[in-house]
Amino acid sequence: MNAAVAEALADPRIGPVSQEELETEAARWDAVETEVEVEEARRGRAIEWATQTVTQGQVLVAFRDYCCDELDDVDVVDATPSRLELAWRRERSTVEVRAGFLFCERLAAEGPALLLGPIGPKATKRFLDDETLRSRIALLDLERLEKIAAVRSSVFVYFEWFLRDAYGVKILPDNAFTSGLVERGIISLGMG
Repeated sequence: MNAAVAEALADPRIGPVSQEELETEAARWDAVETEVEVEEARRGRAIEWATQTVTQGQVLVAFRDYCCDELDDVDVVDATPSRLELAWRRERSTVEVRAGFLFCERLAAEGPALLLGPIGPKATKRFLDDETLRSRIALLDLERLEKIAAVRSSVFVYFEWFLRDAYGVKILPDNAFTSGLVERGIISLGMG
């Protein structure tokens, strides 16, 4: 079974879905490896940067430790091997490793969610077409070092600073997403 489909079926936050809903949703997202177990696709996804190889799960755990040990203004409210719930002042946000993004709009409960996983062209189109999704969810692909994000969260900024300081990598906006926002008149990159 596709790891993203198995992940969606096992996640109680997504709730029960019909086979038809599942097939429709899976067709709206980029394909995920089918022969990989869910936890391997989530936490075990290997990320190769210039001088090192890490997994998504290792990055999430390192960020949890960084929040606990280094950041006085960010509290770890809850932590599992695949998800962090964080608080900055009154703002609540989550950072989560995912195998895929099926039904991801259901994952943002009290605040915005940053989902770490593979971004493809269908994800970009989904976010361009869905304002509600853009306002609650951000995607970040650690392998491509790109993000699809229009939602504001101080925790997400801390996460990018952490990646820069701990691993020496910089996250850039997905070009197709930015171009699509400009073409639709949602943002303007004009001078002045």
